Amino acid sequence: MVALGGLSLSATGIRAGLAVRGPLPMAAMTGTLAGVGSFLVLWLIRRLRPLRDLERWQREMVRGWTVTDAAAVAVFSGLAEEALVRALLQPLIGLIPAAAVFAILHLVPDRRLWVWPILALVLGLVLGGVYELGGYPAAAIAHAVINSLSLVRLQRLSED
Repeated sequence: MVALGGLSLSATGIRAGLAVRGPLPMAAMTGTLAGVGSFLVLWLIRRLRPLRDLERWQREMVRGWTVTDAAAVAVFSGLAEEALVRALLQPLIGLIPAAAVFAILHLVPDRRLWVWPILALVLGLVLGGVYELGGYPAAAIAHAVINSLSLVRLQRLSED
C-alpha cells in the first residue's frame, strides 16, 4: 500500500513505476533465471555455519505452514517488497541505497542471524540490477522465485 501510494504521487504514476522494460517475455525470463540462479547459489552455500543458524531459525518460522502458505507468502512478499524497494525507492535514491534499505528490512534482533541482512544486501543488488534490465515485473518474478523455492524448501524440511 505504501508503494502504491508513493507511486501514485510520483510524476510518472503507478503504471510507469510498475512497467516492464523491454519485451515482457524477456523480462519474465530474466527474472526467472535470476531467481533460480540466486536460489542455487544460496543452496550451494547453505552449509556455512551462519547460514545453518539462519536456516534453522527460518525452518522454525515456517513450521506448521502448508506448501500453499509458503507459496502465498513467497509471492505476495516478493511483489510487495519489489514495488516498495525497486519501483518506488530505487528510482529516487539509486541502486545501492535501495539495496541497503532492503538489507535493513531484513534485520532481526538475534545476533546469530547477522548474515541475513548481508545476504539481503547482495540479493538487493541483484534484484536492483534485474529491475534495471526488465523493470518491476522482472524483479518481482525474481524475488517471488527466490522466496518460493526457499520457503517451500524450508517448509518441507520443517516437516521432518
